[in-house]
Amino acid sequence: MTTEFNYTVLNTTAAVPGVDNSSIGCSLTKTGFQFYYLPTVYIVVFITGFIGNSVAIWMFVFHMKPWSSISVYMFNLALADFFYVLSLPILIFYYFNKTDWVFGEVMCKLQRFLFHVNLYGSILFLTCISVHRYTGVVHPLKSLGRLKKKNAIYNSALVWFIVVAGISPILFFSRTGIKKNGMMTCYDTTSSEYLSSYFIYSMCTTVFGFCIPFIIILGCYGLIAKALICNDMDNAPLRRKSIHLVIIVLAVFAVSYLPFHVMKNLNLRARLYFQSPEMCYFNNKVYATYQVTRGLASLNSCVDPILYFLAGDTFRKRLSRVTRKASKRSDNNLQSKSEETALHVLSEYTENGDTQL
Repeated sequence: MTTEFNYTVLNTTAAVPGVDNSSIGCSLTKTGFQFYYLPTVYIVVFITGFIGNSVAIWMFVFHMKPWSSISVYMFNLALADFFYVLSLPILIFYYFNKTDWVFGEVMCKLQRFLFHVNLYGSILFLTCISVHRYTGVVHPLKSLGRLKKKNAIYNSALVWFIVVAGISPILFFSRTGIKKNGMMTCYDTTSSEYLSSYFIYSMCTTVFGFCIPFIIILGCYGLIAKALICNDMDNAPLRRKSIHLVIIVLAVFAVSYLPFHVMKNLNLRARLYFQSPEMCYFNNKVYATYQVTRGLASLNSCVDPILYFLAGDTFRKRLSRVTRKASKRSDNNLQSKSEETALHVLSEYTENGDTQL
C-alpha cells in the first residue's frame, strides 16, 4: 500500500522499469493527510488488534479445548489477523517517513502479501463461520453429521491453500520503485509497466475473493433471519449469537471490505483510462477516497475479536471464568502477602519487646 502522487498513461507512453513514471498524464495533487491518517489508523489497529487477537489465540489454545467446529474457524481467523498486525509497525514507519521505503524489496513484497492474505483469508473464514451458523440454525437435524471438528479442520486447510495460492501473484506484482524526488516507494498495487495486468488480477480477486463470498453470506443471513422470525426458536443463546454474528459480519463488510474493493478497482481504472485533462479533478478525488478505504480495510483485524466474544461458542463464558480465577488468585496472593507482613511486624514487635524487658 503506497502513496503515489501521480498517475500514468500506459497506452500512450512506454514506462521505464524501476522508476516511477507517474509524471505523465494527470498530476495528482499532493495531499499530506495520508501521512497522518494512515499511520494513525494503523497504530490503533496494531494496539487493539495485537491485544485482542493475542487474548483470542491464548484463549483458544489454553482454555477453549475441546474445540467446536466454529472455534476452529475462529482460531484461524485470529491467526490471520495476528500475522497481519505484526507487519504493521514497518508500515507505520513507512508513512511517518513520508513513504520513503528503506526496508528493501523483499520486505515490501512480504508486507503486501500479508495484507492480502489477511484480507481474503478473513473474508473466507467469515464465510465458513456464516455457513456453519446457517446450517446449525436452519437445518439443525441435517447438520448433525456435517458440523464435525474434523470437517472444519479440512475446510480451514483448504481455505489457507486457496488464499496463499490465489494471493501468490502479489509477490510478483509488489515491488519497489524510485519516485521522481529520488525517494524509494513500495507499491501497494504494482509499478506502471504491469498496471494493466494487475488490474485484471485485481478484478478476478474481487469477484472470487469478495463478491462470491459476500453473496453467500447475504444468502445465509437472509435464511437465518427468516428462520429466527418464522420458527419462533426456543434456543435463546443460539438466537442471540446468530443475531450478533449477522450484525458484526455485515458491519465489517459494509465498512471495511466493500468500500476498499470498489475504490481500489476504480482507482486502478482511473490510472489506466481516465487521463484526459477534464478527468484529473475526478482522479484526485478517487485517489483520496481510496486512501481512506485502505485504512478502513485494516479495521477487521481489531473488530474480529468482538466476534469471538459475542458470537463464539462459550468464548465469553470461559473468558469470564479465566478472568475471575485470575482476579481471585491475585486477591489471595495480596491477602497472603498482607498476612505475612502482619506476622513479620508482630514478630519484630515481640522480639523488640523481649529485648527491652
